[in-house]
Amino acid sequence: MAVLEYLMVYTEAGLPIYSKCFGTFCMTAFQNPELLSGFLSALQTLPMTISSDLSLDSVKMGPTEMRFSRTIPSGHSIVVGLPEDNKEIADKVFTSVSEILTSNHFKDIDWNFISSDVMHQFETELLQTALFQALQEHGGFEDKCPLGDQCPIHTNALQYKTKRVKVWNMIKDKYAAMKARMSSSK
Repeated sequence: MAVLEYLMVYTEAGLPIYSKCFGTFCMTAFQNPELLSGFLSALQTLPMTISSDLSLDSVKMGPTEMRFSRTIPSGHSIVVGLPEDNKEIADKVFTSVSEILTSNHFKDIDWNFISSDVMHQFETELLQTALFQALQEHGGFEDKCPLGDQCPIHTNALQYKTKRVKVWNMIKDKYAAMKARMSSSK
């Protein structure tokens, strides 16, 4: 089983930077539409829920435990999905992703207007360095999503460049399109 089931990084405004399933989360969500609905509802209310006095630490989505973090001072939000709740692993992933977002390469990036080169560099650092380092003591990092890059939850900052769509709306639209394709092929 994958140590990391899911990762989402998004801006303070809710615009996606990166989102991807690395285990079976997307297939579980596809087989149980209420799971995805609950997940997207939690994300939609997250900005209203988190304030200086109140925080949301985790939510169970089917077999996946989602842990939430807000990086400081950048204001980005990170969601880590694990097969079981493990604060230590989640904190390592939060720290590694936060370090990328606040590194000299990305700290001044306007994610609304990025190039494919910047997105590729971010994904490379994320997948080949940050997640590898964060998870090396916990079974390592490997993308075991059965749908690979066709994962309906896979998004990045380039995919919404022409229209400003919040990450949860983008996932909902991709999921609906995939479901419609599967329904029409039956």
